[in-house]
Order: sequence, then structure tokens, then C-alpha cells
Amino acid sequence: MFKKTILLFTLAMFLVGGSLIAGEKTAKKAAQSDFEGTLVCMGCDLKKSEGARAACTDFGHNHALKTADGKYIGLLENKYSADLIKGEKYHNQKMKLHGVYFANANQLDVESFEVDGKTKSWCGGCKSMDACMAPQGDM
Repeated sequence: MFKKTILLFTLAMFLVGGSLIAGEKTAKKAAQSDFEGTLVCMGCDLKKSEGARAACTDFGHNHALKTADGKYIGLLENKYSADLIKGEKYHNQKMKLHGVYFANANQLDVESFEVDGKTKSWCGGCKSMDACMAPQGDM
């Protein structure tokens, strides 16, 4: 009888724990999202505003989107975000980013972005994020 009670208790805890874990996974599932803000070098920005010990001149700039409420959205590094993260082309520009947002990591997997009224997305012909109308292969 005692063994049966322990077995039932263990099974119940397993089922409850499993449903809680499954619920957690559902709550943190990635979703399509849009964010607006200014593209800034997070290290330089934190150094200027918070006194962080960023060494961007030694290690390179690492851009993120800073929203109007002062929060930073990190950009997942890949060919779609490379010009945004490491390049100076869009530094301090206001933009709208669209992609898959991973809330648990505060990272956006960029699919497209809008800057100066132009939407830029991956162009398979040009092999870059741009606004051309070439075939959209390799997405």
C-alpha cells in the first residue's frame, strides 16, 4: 500500500511538473514582432549614459535597437542583421525592425527593416539587405 501511494504521488508530481514546464515553453515561444527605435552602439551608449567600461574602439561596435523607453533589443547575428550590427551605415538612425523576437534572450532575428521610409529585406540576387526588386531567393 505504501509503495503504491508513493508511486501515485510521484506520478502526480511528474504530471503536474510536466504541465508546468510545457506551459513555460508555450509562454516563451518566439513570435513575429515589430520594434521601433534608434540603432545605437550599445557599448558606446552605455559608456556615455551609465559609465560602462565599453572598449568599442578596441573590439568593434555592436549595434542594438534602443526603444523610446530606453530599452535595448539585441539583434541575432546572421547575414540579415550584419549591416545593422557591425556597420556604421545606419548608426543613430531611427528605424522599424521586423522579425522573430526571442523574449527569453531579448534578441530579434531580423527579417526586414524600414529606414527613411524604405523597407529593406533580403535580396537573393544582391546577397544583401536592400530595397531592390530582384527575385527574393535564399530567404
